[in-house]
Amino acid sequence: MLRLTKQLQEFIASSSDFKILYSCGNASPTMRIFILDSSFNPPHLGHLNLINHALRFNRLENDSQRLIMLLLSVNNADKKTPRPETFANRLEMMYLMVKEIRNQHPNIGQINLAVTKHAKFVDKSVSIIDYLKSCNCYQNQPLTFLLGFDTLVRLLDPKYYVPDKLSDSLEDFMNTTNLFCLTRNFDNSSLSIQSNYISEIKAGKHPHIPCHWSNNILVVDNDDPEFIDISSSAIRSQINLGDTAWKLNLIPQIKDLIISDNFYHEDQNNIESKNGTA
Repeated sequence: MLRLTKQLQEFIASSSDFKILYSCGNASPTMRIFILDSSFNPPHLGHLNLINHALRFNRLENDSQRLIMLLLSVNNADKKTPRPETFANRLEMMYLMVKEIRNQHPNIGQINLAVTKHAKFVDKSVSIIDYLKSCNCYQNQPLTFLLGFDTLVRLLDPKYYVPDKLSDSLEDFMNTTNLFCLTRNFDNSSLSIQSNYISEIKAGKHPHIPCHWSNNILVVDNDDPEFIDISSSAIRSQINLGDTAWKLNLIPQIKDLIISDNFYHEDQNNIESKNGTA
């Protein structure tokens, strides 16, 4: 993984705002482009489940007409420092996830591992479209961002766009983007509330969100209870508590890497320090 680390360092030092660090397969202008943008801290079966749901739901194309992109931002609108695991280590885990996606979907046209310096979806989208245009792989087809419901709520939260209006900030983005969202256990949002969210937007019950955006957003029930509770933060918490249940929520290759390279040990050390045991 030294190659990915070197590319990451070069990207951070450069003026570029988007870069593909690893790619397998071939891209063409006719592809539907699925983008999973996450902190991948660590990548888990919930991420894989979201990708698989999106691929099953969109059956208009064959696999060779699809591009999957795992996207990591080195900046975050909420989190200013890369904790608890480094970007380089996350990329190593993402690389293993790319390999697993290829194993499960051998006919997918292309799978990319990419990084960006942008924190907001609207800026990420512009960078990706510019890149696709530069390699003649864009013919005005909408990008499809894959989201959990908690991420969808943050995306449509006006506080991230102040002093501008949400409607002004995201209008161009929504004209070039589809959002595929899976329900999940999220704060106090019941599954019925999540499932009704788009119909509420369409009916004007969320005044800050334009009604016509509902045409570009799809919320799908996560029908597999095995994956609905998985989150990276829960996995990190289980590791810190010595609860081995976390191992069931990762592909074996990532689980083995976390154990062999002692990932998230800084988190453990911080807890021990607070408890006076270090």
